[in-house]
Amino acid sequence: MAPDRIFIVGYMGSGKTSGGQRLAGAMKWPFADTDAVLARTAGQSISALFESKGASGFRAAEQEVLKTLCARPGQSVVATGGGTPCHEDNMDIMLASGTVVYFKLSVEALVRRLSAKRKERPLIADIPEDELEAFVRRHLAQRERVYERANITVDADALDGQRLASLIGMIERLGGVSP
Repeated sequence: MAPDRIFIVGYMGSGKTSGGQRLAGAMKWPFADTDAVLARTAGQSISALFESKGASGFRAAEQEVLKTLCARPGQSVVATGGGTPCHEDNMDIMLASGTVVYFKLSVEALVRRLSAKRKERPLIADIPEDELEAFVRRHLAQRERVYERANITVDADALDGQRLASLIGMIERLGGVSP
């Protein structure tokens, strides 16, 4: 029996939204993305929110969205922002509310994915291309200890149909058991 809620965590560019949508589709569950909900609720893009509220204001608003999604009845797959689990007690909230899946990628794969989309990402928008890999390596090292608290870790670089089916099996075997 699967848990009522599955949270997807991982570094920016790890495929949390696209992989989360595919997982939700395969499980026939509703899908939510904390960044999309936050942007829609605030009427601003994530970049604009980060700029207008500052980091601490943004993180507070992000946590409110997470709590709201946790309080909704029924099953859902929730993709989180890259920093969501790393601030306040958000990872504890997710672990207490469902199963957390870490979409893990190598630094090289992340840099490859993020390179062309730097301007859309507030944390890396102003980082020159030749400094991006060093930044991602450093920043991921700071966050990874939190990501690794997840119930399940998957290699998200090749989340094909077979791996997706395997992930669903792991989630069902966990049955929503909290750590």
